Amino acid sequence: MLTTALLAALALAEPPALEQGYTLRIYDIRRELDRVARVAEDATPNIDRVEDRIDFKEEADLVGPAFHAADGPRDQFAVEAIGYLDITEPGFYTFELRCDDGGVLEIDGTRVIVHDGVHAPTPREGGIDLARGLHPFRIDMFENGGGAALILNWKLPGKGRFEVVPASAFRTEAGVTRVVAPGAKVYKDGREHQRPGDGLPIEAAYPRFRIEPLRPEGFAPKIGGMAFLSDGRLVVSDFEPVNNGILRTETNGSLFILSNVLDGSPATVTHAKLPGSYHDPCGIVEFEGDIYISHRPGIDRVRDLDKDGVFETHEEWARPWIGDNYHHFSFGLKERDGWIYGTLSTSIYFGNTITSDAVEGDTAGLNGPNPPNRGTLYRINARTRDIEWISGGFRTPNGVEVTASGDCFVTDNQGAWMPASKLNHARQGRFYGHYNGRNKCRAYPEGAPASLYSESPPSPPAVWLPQNEIANSPTTPLVIRSGPFAGQMWLAELTLGGINRVSLEEVAGELQGCAYRAGNGLEGGVQRLIEGPDGCLYAGSIGSGGNWNWRDTRYGLQRLRPTDTEVFEIALVTAEPDGLTVRFTGEVDDAWLRDPANFTLRQWRYEATKQYGGPKIDEEAVPVVAAIPGKAGDVVRLVAPSIKPGHVVYLRTAPTSRTGQAIWSTEAWYTMNAKPTVDVPARRYAAQPIR
Repeated sequence: MLTTALLAALALAEPPALEQGYTLRIYDIRRELDRVARVAEDATPNIDRVEDRIDFKEEADLVGPAFHAADGPRDQFAVEAIGYLDITEPGFYTFELRCDDGGVLEIDGTRVIVHDGVHAPTPREGGIDLARGLHPFRIDMFENGGGAALILNWKLPGKGRFEVVPASAFRTEAGVTRVVAPGAKVYKDGREHQRPGDGLPIEAAYPRFRIEPLRPEGFAPKIGGMAFLSDGRLVVSDFEPVNNGILRTETNGSLFILSNVLDGSPATVTHAKLPGSYHDPCGIVEFEGDIYISHRPGIDRVRDLDKDGVFETHEEWARPWIGDNYHHFSFGLKERDGWIYGTLSTSIYFGNTITSDAVEGDTAGLNGPNPPNRGTLYRINARTRDIEWISGGFRTPNGVEVTASGDCFVTDNQGAWMPASKLNHARQGRFYGHYNGRNKCRAYPEGAPASLYSESPPSPPAVWLPQNEIANSPTTPLVIRSGPFAGQMWLAELTLGGINRVSLEEVAGELQGCAYRAGNGLEGGVQRLIEGPDGCLYAGSIGSGGNWNWRDTRYGLQRLRPTDTEVFEIALVTAEPDGLTVRFTGEVDDAWLRDPANFTLRQWRYEATKQYGGPKIDEEAVPVVAAIPGKAGDVVRLVAPSIKPGHVVYLRTAPTSRTGQAIWSTEAWYTMNAKPTVDVPARRYAAQPIR
């Protein structure tokens, strides 16, 4: 077996007897993965075979049907490709690693390409000088969810194009007895001894809510949008998402109205189809008795003209944008003072899309040309249909919240120019970092238009959501109206599933804040989260093939009823000039709070590039110099003067309350865009919901 120690020695020693090909090993991990690491040294692979090319475009080709059927789950595995490159032409070689998810290429013990994190099968390049002869190489890759791919291309010295590394270039040790073993293996990414809520997402239900079923028998909606009507009925949109790059001409969505929802059950709730058919309907709102639906080509309206409770009329209401890519979603909707707010996503370009649209040039990070005003937050007047473009630079802004004061909050998903997902405080005329591709194509022979407001420097998010730690595909932000966290926001999550929480404060005139885990226990990844007139939350779920689902779930509709259950958790993290203040929902022993060793801080920053996603940069430990408890026993100030502005600060702490409760989740993530000062301290921001 080619261990790490052996690989280190291979460059210095004579190689053993070799055969053509390389060694491919697959390890079943069976938990969430978000970074490249290696399995434990003594781990026996689940699959161990010789291959001749690194050209796996589909997961089934990489792991094979036997692994899925008999020995492991569909996803969450690690890959090793190990052997020698037999170089016959010396010179500078450029390699291209395409992987889904993260991968690292090493040659001669040197990291040539690092393409870490959860992402689509995007390319990353790196180069190295290679002499004639054998050079040990290694690829480490992980697959978290959705599809999987692993392709290694090279560009020969002096050549202008990439090609798959040929079988003739690979050598591996001959005569190896390839021992395999079933079961999950230890993956040494720092999470191998962690539990849900402590290094891993929480899959259990959040005790502050009782989850109640709602769907009538036989009704399994893939929910794009949800809205309560003034009469207490619930409207949901249902559509079949497809992630294949093909722009459909036929509609794929419908609208349903549900009666007897408040305090109802699957036995009493009824549903009926409303008029109209739609393209990916992802937003619904009621205004003055009419229902507005956002979908790919614009906003439609459904009306009850004779006021008999039956919505009989469907019409195309506004067409203020172009949707000519399968990924051109229209999200939302929220209404305030007669204005309807929503967001527009940007394109994604696969190979078939590039061909069909005749796109020229590079589409790094799957990013390509767009029509005007894609990647924006807008508002449109419900009476006049006048539209205002508020802010730009979003990629997949699948969630909008508007407060009583008019503040707008928009989630965005990791991708090109987005190293991680985030929550933005979207303000007029601001640009939030995603640069739409300017490529020439059939629709734009002189080059596509730029992102709206992209002449301005990017504004930082209010809260970064580190990928696969606290979020992967954030959707709906929702102001918390009451309870211990009133003024904070719930934040729905699709791919990791469940609901998170965010607190905000103002520092130097801008909002920043902290993200916390809440819980899951739902039947699908959460696309829409709304509050009903009964004070309950209602969660609508959706999913598709690939990596846009939670545990391969595809639909769901449930009620989250508030309970009186007390949960011991981190209530609030706030910024101080010399550190952080941490407040808990219960009291902790004073001696425990005084020990700085009970608090772990780390910090890092992100750097946006045209590539899909991005790693943590300059990650480092932050010393806690002192821990100073407050008098009430539920708060502690952490003196940590080395915290830097422009960084995400990670906190881990695991107290037990004085009543014996273990903390629900040990972690929080604070986005320190700016540090407060003694003269200008941080001010709490309490969001007020629209009534």
